[in-house]
Amino acid sequence: MQSPSTSHPASAFTLIEVIIVIAIFSALLSLGLLLSMEVFRGTIFRSSREVLISTLTTARTRALANMHGSSHGVCYDAPDMIIFRGDSYAPSESTNERVVGNPSFSISSEDDFFSCETGSGIVFEALTGNTTNEGDITISSTGHADETVRVNEAGTIVW
Repeated sequence: MQSPSTSHPASAFTLIEVIIVIAIFSALLSLGLLLSMEVFRGTIFRSSREVLISTLTTARTRALANMHGSSHGVCYDAPDMIIFRGDSYAPSESTNERVVGNPSFSISSEDDFFSCETGSGIVFEALTGNTTNEGDITISSTGHADETVRVNEAGTIVW
């Protein structure tokens, strides 16, 4: 009968090996978290731009369809956008539609023409969709390059 062999050491991990593996996993996890947060922020930024474009397109489509027999417009009342009927924004109108915006982003325009307070917004004429309030609308957020949406005199929305 043979006696059990004691020449083979037990195969187990040392404490230093376990600590190194945990450190590597922690580094990979934090890198993945940073990358996923940046992707998430970029997605939210693009989503806010798409809301702006969609709101402008909605107002232009309503004007082209001569909905309610009037022109339609959009103006910015931070952080929201408002779709209104007629040639100018009137805060007390019950027909105004508020499109909820993201407060972490700001929207600006040359000479504040897109602002509900200081400008008239962008108004699309009934049946033609043309606008006299052409210009660039800029979306800004910390950590992202600004993006510009342009509305020309024919009412075309370019991004």
